[in-house]
Amino acid sequence: MESTKHFSFHMNELDILLEDVEELAHLGDDMPFYSLFLKEEIKRFNNIASVEGGYVIKKGGISGDSIEVENTLFQTGRDINRHFRNATYFAVFLCTAGSEISERSKELSSQGQLLEGYILDVLGSVIVEKAMDKIQETLKSQMEPKGLRISNRYSPGYCAWDVKEQRKLFSFFSDGFCHVKLSDTCLMHPIKTVSGMIGIGEKVKYHKHVCHACNSVNCLYRNVSHS
Repeated sequence: MESTKHFSFHMNELDILLEDVEELAHLGDDMPFYSLFLKEEIKRFNNIASVEGGYVIKKGGISGDSIEVENTLFQTGRDINRHFRNATYFAVFLCTAGSEISERSKELSSQGQLLEGYILDVLGSVIVEKAMDKIQETLKSQMEPKGLRISNRYSPGYCAWDVKEQRKLFSFFSDGFCHVKLSDTCLMHPIKTVSGMIGIGEKVKYHKHVCHACNSVNCLYRNVSHS
């Protein structure tokens, strides 16, 4: 059951819509003026962006406001653990949009094109979430034949989970996995990178969106209907 998987993506595999960037950028009526710019930038990065990710599946369990995964204790908190209820395994994940998008964003901003730089920064956030959607869907497909279900994904920094615990997550990966590094202050490089855990178990439940349990305001899925 325990396994490690690695993925890499081209931009055109991520099904990125202009509306995804528009929703997260909060530019309103100004966004249509930048649609062509955004399309050209997405095309530019299709063959060079280092979008990659992966996960490690390990046996684990929940106790109160903590999760223990292979003798490593995570203080995830009761809010997150409620959504991990009945999990007997956990997929520790890591996913990055690569450094190219952020470098291009900084380049444009340094040239005085601040809004264009901001839009590309938002695009980087969309890319990494879309890539994680693909990875999570693969995990779901991998678990279903085993009679197992998966939970939503959660990351340090959300729902009071201390960001310092990213160091514990990184301990499950080999050095340089997905070309991501963790600083002494637990910041990930490249910047547009996410890490976290997904619960796995026979009776685990997936909730389409749990905005009420999350304190992130810069989320691609924020306030989407729970239909």
